[in-house]
Amino acid sequence: MKQIPERLALLRNTKPKSFFLAIVVSVTLISIFSVGNLWFVNGLLAQATPDQNSLPDDLILPLVHPDEPAEYTFNERLSEENALNSLSQIRNALSSFQKLTIKVQDVLGMETLHEVGNTDWEVQNLGFFNWMNTAEGTIKKQDYQIKKLELTWARKQYQDGEIDQASLVLKEKSYATAKQNFQEFWKSLQIGD
Repeated sequence: MKQIPERLALLRNTKPKSFFLAIVVSVTLISIFSVGNLWFVNGLLAQATPDQNSLPDDLILPLVHPDEPAEYTFNERLSEENALNSLSQIRNALSSFQKLTIKVQDVLGMETLHEVGNTDWEVQNLGFFNWMNTAEGTIKKQDYQIKKLELTWARKQYQDGEIDQASLVLKEKSYATAKQNFQEFWKSLQIGD
C-alpha cells in the first residue's frame, strides 16, 4: 500500500497506449473476478456460517502483498463494493482518455492516434460505455445470484436448527438489497449502438 503514490506517478507518465492497456487489463481482471465469484459459491455455502473475516476452507491463498493479509484481500479488496468503486474509477479514467484524445488529435494527427489504438469515436463513445455497463451489470447480477443461493442455504439451515432467526433475517435483508440493486441497474441499463 505504501507504493500506491509511486505507481500512480508511473501511470501519469505512461504513454496513452500503455495507459489504455492498463485500463483494459483492470476491467478484464474485474470481470474475471466477478465470474470467479460463482466458482467460490459452493465452497462458501459448504460452511455452516462463514466468517466474513476468514478464508474459505477449500482455498489456500498466499499473501499478494506483504502489507495486506490474505483475508483482507479476499473479503475486502475483491468485494462487490470495492469492484464497483473500482469501476467508477475506471469509468473516470476512460472519460479522461476520451478528453485527452480530443485535445491531442490535431497535434498528433489521426495516423498517430490510430497507432495508439482505441481512439476512434466508436470505441470511445460506444465501446467504453458498453464495456463498463457489462462489467457493472455482471458484478451486480452475480451478487444477486450469490445472495439468492445464500438465502436458500440459510433457510435450509434454519429449518435444520443450524442457525437462529436473526441469522436468517440478515440473509433475507442481504438478498433483498442485492435484488433491488440489480433491478435498479437493469432499469437504468442502456446499450450504446
